[in-house]
Amino acid sequence: MNLSAGRYQLANAFKSLKQEWEATESVWRDMVRRDFAAAHFDPLAARLSTVLSAMDRLDEALGQMNHDCGE
Repeated sequence: MNLSAGRYQLANAFKSLKQEWEATESVWRDMVRRDFAAAHFDPLAARLSTVLSAMDRLDEALGQMNHDCGE
């Protein structure tokens, strides 16, 4: 089992989402946008690096497990 492909997809999907989100700033500059960012986008962005790091550690552990089990 290799999590690299899923990690890559997740990182790229968030990169695309962030680009689209930043593009809305030129036309959406009200309190609703700021509230949405504070409630949804900013926490998601903050959690992403933690999730990607956890996926890296899990992938490493699974690789070690496969190695130890002779697969």
